Amino acid sequence: MGLCAGLALCLAALPSQAATVTQLNITGESVSLNFGPVLGTLSSTFNQPGQLIMGQFQPTPNIFSPVQLGSHLTFSIFSSSGQPVLNLLPPSGTTTGNTMSVDLSSLFAGLSSTAWGSWMTPATFGSLNIGGIATGSFNQATNDFNISWTHAFTGIPFLTSGTFSLQGTAQVAAAPVPLPAAALLFGSGLLGLAGALRKKFNLA
Repeated sequence: MGLCAGLALCLAALPSQAATVTQLNITGESVSLNFGPVLGTLSSTFNQPGQLIMGQFQPTPNIFSPVQLGSHLTFSIFSSSGQPVLNLLPPSGTTTGNTMSVDLSSLFAGLSSTAWGSWMTPATFGSLNIGGIATGSFNQATNDFNISWTHAFTGIPFLTSGTFSLQGTAQVAAAPVPLPAAALLFGSGLLGLAGALRKKFNLA
């Protein structure tokens, strides 16, 4: 009995299973764009519903409908491989315990404006890669999530970085995690020893 209890304790000490994220049902977003000391920071929070599906690219406006950012900017997002310049993979994510990590490297933003200037043109701001590895919290009871990431921009006039966040509920699929071979061997050895001892004592 003691050996079986020891086996149970050993197995219970194994790391918790990871789960694969299949879809993010978005209920809230935030965007903060840093245009440097001259133009400052442009930040907005939205409650725009949307869906971000793992394993596939989504054009505008399939993730969520365009939103107003500031007085004259319209902000939309889409996912793309970025070819021929880039070769990005579709979004993917996992949860482990109360944490979530989502690879959003293939996420892009489109900015349109009613006041384009000489430094801010559709060719420059119409397709910006804003992707990154988003991390944050995950509620195992409700599947609520809150993730964020920061992207550094290069070669874009004035725009130096952006911080983004997404909130909502996630759809997840439990990923079977096989027990380590050592644990299986240890467990089978303990059970075999317990059976042999029980047989010996019964014969005695």
